[in-house]
Amino acid sequence: MEWVDRKVLLQLAEDIGPDMLPVVIAVFIEEVGEQLSQLRPLYEQGEWEALARVAHSMKSSCGSYGAMPSYQQVMALEMASKQADVAEAERQLQLLEASLPQVLAFLADYH
Repeated sequence: MEWVDRKVLLQLAEDIGPDMLPVVIAVFIEEVGEQLSQLRPLYEQGEWEALARVAHSMKSSCGSYGAMPSYQQVMALEMASKQADVAEAERQLQLLEASLPQVLAFLADYH
């Protein structure tokens, strides 16, 4: 599976400059990694509004960096959270917990 669309990263590098790309990738890795660590506790506490808010923020970040599988999963998690759909939120959270570390590892090695 392709975790990140390289075309999106190439466009991002063109837009911000190749020297800035490692900087913004490092910020993405730090912020999204932190957000990922917040999801499971929010889910387990039934904090649906907060879970939807974090998922919404992650959705924008994942889309901006071309992490399309994670983008789709976090979008579905946001929708499930807004509906307090426990089963769907759990399913999407499990998928995201599997895919997003792959994205972060890919981006950490991306040059």
